[in-house]
Amino acid sequence: MDNANTMSAEVDAAVIEELHEAFESGELLLFVGGGISAAAGLPTWRQLVDLLVERVREQVGDEVVVAEVASLARSQRYSEALAAAEHALGAAEFNAFVEDALDDEGLEPPRIAIAIAALRDKLRAVLTTNLNHLLERAFAFEWETMWRVTDEVAWRRRFILKLHGTLKEPTSWVFARERFLGSIAAPDVRRSLTAVLSKCPVLFIGFGRADSNFDEMLSDIHALSGSSPPPRFLLVPSASLTPYRRAMLVGMGFRLIPYDTPDGSHDRALAILERMSAPRAARASASRASRSIVPPPIPDLELPPSSSPLGFPSYDLPSDLAAYDDTVTIPGAIDAPRRERASEPPASPIEVFFSYSESNRELRDKLETHLAILKHKGVIRGWHDGEIGAGEERDLAIAEHLETAKIILLLISADFLASDFCYDVEMQKAIERHERREARVIPVILDACDWEGAPFGKLKSLPRGGRPVTSWVNQSEAFTDIAKGIREQVEQLSQNPS
Repeated sequence: MDNANTMSAEVDAAVIEELHEAFESGELLLFVGGGISAAAGLPTWRQLVDLLVERVREQVGDEVVVAEVASLARSQRYSEALAAAEHALGAAEFNAFVEDALDDEGLEPPRIAIAIAALRDKLRAVLTTNLNHLLERAFAFEWETMWRVTDEVAWRRRFILKLHGTLKEPTSWVFARERFLGSIAAPDVRRSLTAVLSKCPVLFIGFGRADSNFDEMLSDIHALSGSSPPPRFLLVPSASLTPYRRAMLVGMGFRLIPYDTPDGSHDRALAILERMSAPRAARASASRASRSIVPPPIPDLELPPSSSPLGFPSYDLPSDLAAYDDTVTIPGAIDAPRRERASEPPASPIEVFFSYSESNRELRDKLETHLAILKHKGVIRGWHDGEIGAGEERDLAIAEHLETAKIILLLISADFLASDFCYDVEMQKAIERHERREARVIPVILDACDWEGAPFGKLKSLPRGGRPVTSWVNQSEAFTDIAKGIREQVEQLSQNPS
């Protein structure tokens, strides 16, 4: 066993040495997958598709259409699910929803993005499948951003090429492989890509899963790279390299750079990047050092089934092997704040308390769905009595959360006003805390009722103008209006928590 481990370490060191030479040549391309988006707290592709399924259910209501999108999502055919959702919703609604879901405004670039930017002096270019602007911001907008493949890529340097398009230009988005192939159909564009990929080594970062589309992605790359391409490096967690997958990747010409995740973090991935760019003596010292000498652990994050460079999700593993993220830090070089796992809120998310009548549970669920983006970004944590676990005392749990929540939503209907508990207990406590400026109370008018004379009647209500949700022809528009109003309050609290 020791001999096997020694041989493996020697192979890894040789590959890292080869990667260092590629880096020093000034011709290395970084190919960045969706890991940086997940690291910043944005929805993964799977989470985005799940949100779109709910959107289709609300907007279209045809269960056959909903089932089609959901079935594609369950099969991990995410690009097809996105296309089906766009067809169901229409381009305008789909584009607006995706843009809002993937908007990185207000999010700090994750440490892996900053680490990539730290390598900029010797990189030729960065290619990415991310629509957002995290990389551009990490590069302090010093590199030109391109989101259409042109003949310039053959000779330009120091640019970020966004192969999926860019967030604020929906016409540039590329979610389907066929659409990408169409975008590079022009002979001069294909010649330019071939010129770059046939002479430049590439390091893939942020592609940590496998599915049936992976061989298609590699086939397309190979077709554009010639029969004897430069080295292709893949930085990947050891746990994701099952025996067959390892053999498949090696057979396709990948130089694998595996790293361990013993504590569930991916600090060692960025330590490898540091070795790649370090002088030879420092690399030799790092190679002799124990693998346990790494920066403090960073909690694991979920990497989305990142879209391949050609516009389709790349690859996926079983859930027990799927966790992958490249949000790791170069010791002493990167002090930027980081976001926590998208499914786990950061240290102090704003708690939002839902006060509602049981008869309005369905409307409450719809509102909660429309707040999912804030939840995925780790900005808020919703709470209602449906969160109470078995064995917990209901009244005590409600009282505790009603006392600590920063935003309290009163979901107003005739049933709410008629409920002794909602009106006399939850609402009265909420108003007391609002008047002491300990919390913000927001009345959300679900159904028509005589509420203006209630103690909360003087407060600004949602949707705008106090128009009841049930009176809107399109209730999703009402919930969207409510979600935007709540987001404004959350942003104000985040900027001025006192």
